[in-house]
Amino acid sequence: MRFLFLFLILFFSFQQNALSESIFTELLVAKPSMQDPRFKETVIVMLYHNQEEGAAGLVINKPIDTLSIRELFNSSSLSPPEKIVEKEITVYWGGPVDPQHIFFIHSSDYKSSDFISSNNDFTITREPKVLFDIAKNKGPKEYIILLGIAVWESGQLDSEMMRGDWDKKLNNYTPLFDNGKEMWSHLISSRDI
Repeated sequence: MRFLFLFLILFFSFQQNALSESIFTELLVAKPSMQDPRFKETVIVMLYHNQEEGAAGLVINKPIDTLSIRELFNSSSLSPPEKIVEKEITVYWGGPVDPQHIFFIHSSDYKSSDFISSNNDFTITREPKVLFDIAKNKGPKEYIILLGIAVWESGQLDSEMMRGDWDKKLNNYTPLFDNGKEMWSHLISSRDI
């Protein structure tokens, strides 16, 4: 029942297009003492964090696999476009909840009409059109494709932060799409918010 409640909050939270300058600047960074192996050395873009709804975010620095875009279409329920540009795609682990759902973070040179959140530089969306446009070489210049999402129930993330598992960091240091292993080490040694 609790999972259903979390899913409904997640579903309804993502039904509105939110324009926000704070996304992509506030990151949740796992401290070196993080005990949960799934979140060790993770960097998370926060979608929301409040007392009533809990919190949700996308892990952006944990690659799962690199595969051809055709393989990505074959492993999803989507049929590829007729003319597809062969390219390699790195898919990232966005979090442990709903790993069958694809999320995209992309640069602002590409416009998504149905987005979760957006600012002047980046957009988060689940719109499948992004993948089709990437396959046709008409997509965004920069993008991250993520499977799943990280979700905390009300008070859970606050408790984990009090325990010392996480830091909130202001990202003035690392470009979002430069999200390799160095991203975590660079952010963990930067100043706190």
